[in-house]
Amino acid sequence: MSTHPITTINTGKFYQVYDDVVPQYLQDYIELIALGKKGNSDEMINPSLDFKAKYEITAEEDNQTPLSFVHLLKSHTTTSSHLENFGMIPVSVCKHNNWTLDNILLARCFVSVPHETKLEHYAPHTDLNIEHTVMIYYVNDSDGDTILFNQQGDVMKSVTPKKGRVLVFDGSILHGGGIPKKGPRCIVNYDLKVIK
Repeated sequence: MSTHPITTINTGKFYQVYDDVVPQYLQDYIELIALGKKGNSDEMINPSLDFKAKYEITAEEDNQTPLSFVHLLKSHTTTSSHLENFGMIPVSVCKHNNWTLDNILLARCFVSVPHETKLEHYAPHTDLNIEHTVMIYYVNDSDGDTILFNQQGDVMKSVTPKKGRVLVFDGSILHGGGIPKKGPRCIVNYDLKVIK
């Protein structure tokens, strides 16, 4: 298990990258139910998540818009039957850090399909307008780095998707998902209330 050093962006806001804090069995299970297969394995199933198409309008170029699919795990109005399994990921990371997971405010699983574009990422944004912690879990190895920005919009950190990797950061940090060019990019995005 490797933990990259805790780092702060020039505003003092933290971000942290973890590799393999999530147990291997859970990494494989999440990949199987989200993508229908594990890595390059011949074992395949029909993914058990119901995804809805989402056009990423923040990355429109030449009247073409990247396509993603989203499964809503939790919002203020709905909770997926899969939240219990997907909820084990923030529990593992919080346990590793001796943090208390107070609440999962919002959780979504995204699958972005490859899209030819000169753009590297979606528009910088924050997920919520309240104090929170963002946790991004990478379901599979892919291209399409997650980018963290400072308030001026300058790139401060680029994180490459790797199966089992987790990126945790202050929810007020601007960020943008990368646009994959080579294959599907699957992540789980959590917005959390964490007591540190």
